[in-house]
Amino acid sequence: MKRRPPQKPQPKPRRKPGPKTPPPAPAAAGGSDADPLADARIRPLLERYCGLAGVKQAALGPDHSALSLPQAERPFFRDRASLRVAFSLDALERDPDAEIAVLGSPFLSQLIEAIRARAARLSLGLIAPTGAADPKRVELTIPVRDGTVKRGTTRVAVHPVGRLVARVVLRAGAGVEEAVVESDVYDLSAGAKVGDDVAGAFGDLEAGRVQPADPSHAAKAAAVPAREPADLLRLVLSHLQEKSAERVAARRAAAEQALATELGRLDRYFESILKEQSDPEAVGTVTALAERRRTEEIRRSQVKAVVHPLQLIEAAVLMQRAEWQLESARGRTATFSAQRPLSGAAAWSMTCPHCGRPPATLVICRHDHCGCEACSSRCSVCEEDFCADHGITRCRVDEQPACEEHARVCQSCRMAHCSVHEGVCAEGGHMACSECLASCGSCGRIVCNRHAEQSHADAPKGSRRLCSECLRYCEGGTNEPVGVDEVTQCASCGNSVCTAHQAVCAVDGQVHCSQHLRRTDQSRRLVCARHRAACTEESGALFASDEVEACASCGKLVCAGHSAECAEDKRRHCVTHLEPLHDANGSYGCAEHRKQCHMDGQTFTLHGVKECPVCGKDACARHRAPCGHCGRHVCTADLGQQSRLCATCAQLAVVADPPDEAVAAARAVTGRAPKSSRAWRVARDRSHLVVELDLGLRRKAVFTMRHGDSEPDSIVKHSLLGSKQRK
Repeated sequence: MKRRPPQKPQPKPRRKPGPKTPPPAPAAAGGSDADPLADARIRPLLERYCGLAGVKQAALGPDHSALSLPQAERPFFRDRASLRVAFSLDALERDPDAEIAVLGSPFLSQLIEAIRARAARLSLGLIAPTGAADPKRVELTIPVRDGTVKRGTTRVAVHPVGRLVARVVLRAGAGVEEAVVESDVYDLSAGAKVGDDVAGAFGDLEAGRVQPADPSHAAKAAAVPAREPADLLRLVLSHLQEKSAERVAARRAAAEQALATELGRLDRYFESILKEQSDPEAVGTVTALAERRRTEEIRRSQVKAVVHPLQLIEAAVLMQRAEWQLESARGRTATFSAQRPLSGAAAWSMTCPHCGRPPATLVICRHDHCGCEACSSRCSVCEEDFCADHGITRCRVDEQPACEEHARVCQSCRMAHCSVHEGVCAEGGHMACSECLASCGSCGRIVCNRHAEQSHADAPKGSRRLCSECLRYCEGGTNEPVGVDEVTQCASCGNSVCTAHQAVCAVDGQVHCSQHLRRTDQSRRLVCARHRAACTEESGALFASDEVEACASCGKLVCAGHSAECAEDKRRHCVTHLEPLHDANGSYGCAEHRKQCHMDGQTFTLHGVKECPVCGKDACARHRAPCGHCGRHVCTADLGQQSRLCATCAQLAVVADPPDEAVAAARAVTGRAPKSSRAWRVARDRSHLVVELDLGLRRKAVFTMRHGDSEPDSIVKHSLLGSKQRK
């Protein structure tokens, strides 16, 4: 900002007489015993700020100052009314509560913020002229490309001159370097660096060694305005870049050395991890991670410069100005000027209005202004000349220049190209450069890179360019782009599955993605979620739906390992409802079609055991034997070991009045009615009535009758000659 208008003088408070404070040493030299830490430009920067913002600065020593801040400036310095600033370590040791003015310190950050908000521009006034205008007519000796010089005029004008103070921050890797940089003094209108005479006069005026000239000296001269701020900043920053080139090169060298060390460490680290991996998928994952970390480290180690403009210091200079009107063969016109300052003994200066360098050839831009051959180009489409601000110097396709009218920015790659090398993308109908346009490998439509994707070389049909309509991702992810003609939909979720990675369910034969297919635990077959099943006897195992069957007894699903067929009904039952049959080798019987011997608990087929007539329990052939008296086969538990009589025959008792059905059966056994004098012995068990009939002569007839029957079930006759079973 410009100098503030003078304020009313305030009455100064009276001070007690005392020793005078020595004046501060010059900013560049420091005090006699001071050891300056700060950049030599920081102290003048602070002094200019104090003068512009009305901050009172009192010297406490050659390297020590006290600041009294007005109300408007206090917010920039943490709302403090006053503070003390040290410019060396000695001053900081004498006053530990002072702020140190070094690069990167909090005080410098606060000062820069205050300058950029309140004191960004310092106007010094008019530099006193020391010479008169040159009466000689100046001739333009620089050739004009495809143009002519029409006429020229000379006049006296006021040009603004100045220099820029900026903070430059260099970042590379973990290192950060900060510095305050000043540009040379530039003609802010012509964009060229001024001569040494004007630069020296500017420095004297800035340091206060001379006073600004009376504005009346320039009353009759027309003021030439300064360039636009953006254009002016571009010129000055290019000079600051040149002044910082050595520092940037040193920072880049240090960053490259640190990068080489870090990349070596990363390579050794990931190499040790890869040695421990055997799975190809894990190796690919670790390799991708290593590449990403290398890329991040390389990007972080790149040198980046950030320039913060702080303060523009300017003054006015009387210039003798010569102007010529130029006209091109196409009818374009432009004005070219030369300047000679009236301060010092400088000669005429002819510089390019665009770049500020001495031109070898003048070029008339199609926008009616002038430039030099270094900052101008000829359009490859319309063949008109243009400056760097009104076109592109290189088309990305053929690397030829193009003017503003024929320059385009590709909506796909965001790079500049000419109108000759552009086309229409089928996706949305937008324009794109020919370098980004190509046909889809599936449908043939022309699409740009932004609306297309390249499939991998291991895709079913190889690497192809695919538009968004033909693009599919295998299994719904984003890592494997494939064409619509290379996929089949998953029968479970509808996601696309490429032909190279698709698999079918072993039950339904349909294609499913890997998320919906699993291998069974025993047969290792692939089955989808709909055809998976579990065995009741082994709930943690996975089976296919055709590998389990419902138990015919309880209805629960069981696998082949936990089930078998019943030998009788040929139906499958779970192991809970099956028992091995001892009379059918390797066969099983369900509860309905098996019987158990009550003697040893073993199971048999329905025909493998028979009911004991005495106790009514089932017994196998090994545990059955004939009774020596009644002839019936009874279980060994009901058969006497010594007598070989069943338990019923052992209990035969004499009865005087036998049952009528026994009498009728005895008639059938003997063929006639038995005599009443004969002895009848009768016993009853679970299934039979056993009757012993004495036939005389030591002959006996023993017959059995089932309960409820009238016919004898078995007949055995005993005599001296032995026993004979008739039935």
